[in-house]
Amino acid sequence: MRLRTLAFCTLVMSALMSTTPVRAEGIEVHGVSFAELPKNTDITVEIFDDAKENQDLKKLFEDELRSAGYTVKDNARLILSFETRDTSGKWSGGGPNRLIEMRNTDNHTGKDAPEVRLNIFDSQRGGILNPKRDQGITQVAPGEFRIDVAIEDRTNGRRLWQAWSSTTDNAGAEDTAFHRSMVQPIIEKIGTNTQN
Repeated sequence: MRLRTLAFCTLVMSALMSTTPVRAEGIEVHGVSFAELPKNTDITVEIFDDAKENQDLKKLFEDELRSAGYTVKDNARLILSFETRDTSGKWSGGGPNRLIEMRNTDNHTGKDAPEVRLNIFDSQRGGILNPKRDQGITQVAPGEFRIDVAIEDRTNGRRLWQAWSSTTDNAGAEDTAFHRSMVQPIIEKIGTNTQN
């Protein structure tokens, strides 16, 4: 049993390492096939989160599957499930360049004078000797919108295929056309490894 599990893990890792992304209009699509999909088998699209955005995306998946020649119906043998992730980017910079900082002391009796600091050198925000060159906010890591998809066999629970599409251009993450541009490449690659 251990040998079989080890062989399966090795197969999965080699499949993941051998895949290269398919790029379309700033969208990356990765796919890994674990077993051949049964031919001419109906498919069901299921969601785990019934938020309105996911229901709309489910309809898009069903429409794209039908356009690609698949029969979509409830309780089919194959189950296509998906989830989305929207990650915010990381930002740095911004804020005033404080050369002089004034603070009150913790003692509010009025006996201690306020604390005044003259910022001579500060590698983070700049000072008198090293003024901050860029006053604006800079993006360190872009945001990402990602759709993870899996196809499983209802009869035995085996995962047959999985894929994900992602983009760092998520300005239209609420837009139907944006979602369609991420769903179409996934449907086109069903059952295949995205490799050269």
